[in-house]
Amino acid sequence: MISAFQVIVFLVLLLIPVIYALILASRAQDNWRFLIWGVLILLVPFLGALACIINYHSKKKTLKTT
Repeated sequence: MISAFQVIVFLVLLLIPVIYALILASRAQDNWRFLIWGVLILLVPFLGALACIINYHSKKKTLKTT
Protein backbone atom coordinates (compact mmCIF):
# COMPACT_ATOMS: atom_id res chain seq x y z
CA MET A 1 0.00 0.00 0.00
CA ILE A 2 1.29 3.45 -0.90
CA SER A 3 0.92 6.09 1.78
CA ALA A 4 0.29 9.79 1.29
CA PHE A 5 3.78 10.57 2.55
CA GLN A 6 5.35 8.38 -0.15
CA VAL A 7 3.30 10.11 -2.84
CA ILE A 8 4.37 13.54 -1.58
CA VAL A 9 8.04 12.52 -1.48
CA PHE A 10 7.80 11.12 -5.01
CA LEU A 11 6.22 14.32 -6.34
CA VAL A 12 8.83 16.49 -4.62
CA LEU A 13 11.62 14.37 -6.11
CA LEU A 14 10.06 14.82 -9.56
CA LEU A 15 9.63 18.55 -9.01
CA ILE A 16 13.27 19.25 -8.09
CA PRO A 17 14.72 18.62 -11.60
CA VAL A 18 11.90 20.64 -13.16
CA ILE A 19 12.66 23.67 -11.00
CA TYR A 20 16.41 23.29 -11.58
CA ALA A 21 15.87 23.07 -15.34
CA LEU A 22 13.69 26.19 -15.34
CA ILE A 23 16.44 28.05 -13.47
CA LEU A 24 19.04 26.88 -15.99
CA ALA A 25 16.78 27.79 -18.90
CA SER A 26 16.28 31.27 -17.48
CA ARG A 27 20.03 31.85 -17.74
CA ALA A 28 19.83 31.60 -21.54
CA GLN A 29 21.02 34.67 -23.44
CA ASP A 30 18.13 34.53 -25.89
CA ASN A 31 14.52 34.95 -24.74
CA TRP A 32 13.28 32.62 -27.49
CA ARG A 33 15.46 29.79 -26.20
CA PHE A 34 14.06 30.30 -22.71
CA LEU A 35 10.53 30.29 -24.08
CA ILE A 36 11.11 27.08 -26.04
CA TRP A 37 12.78 25.31 -23.12
CA GLY A 38 10.11 26.57 -20.72
CA VAL A 39 7.30 25.22 -22.88
CA LEU A 40 9.10 21.90 -23.32
CA ILE A 41 9.73 21.60 -19.58
CA LEU A 42 6.12 22.42 -18.73
CA LEU A 43 4.58 20.13 -21.38
CA VAL A 44 6.80 17.12 -20.68
CA PRO A 45 8.02 17.88 -17.16
CA PHE A 46 10.50 15.17 -16.24
CA LEU A 47 11.88 14.37 -19.71
CA GLY A 48 11.99 18.03 -20.73
CA ALA A 49 13.83 18.90 -17.53
CA LEU A 50 16.38 16.14 -18.07
CA ALA A 51 16.92 17.24 -21.67
CA CYS A 52 17.44 20.85 -20.57
CA ILE A 53 19.89 19.89 -17.81
CA ILE A 54 21.88 17.63 -20.12
CA ASN A 55 21.92 20.28 -22.85
CA TYR A 56 23.08 22.98 -20.43
CA HIS A 57 25.91 20.94 -18.95
CA SER A 58 27.09 19.59 -22.31
CA LYS A 59 27.28 23.12 -23.75
CA LYS A 60 29.06 24.31 -20.62
CA LYS A 61 31.65 21.55 -20.96
CA THR A 62 32.27 22.21 -24.68
CA LEU A 63 32.67 25.94 -24.06
CA LYS A 64 35.40 25.31 -21.48
CA THR A 65 37.40 22.99 -23.75
CA THR A 66 37.29 25.26 -26.78
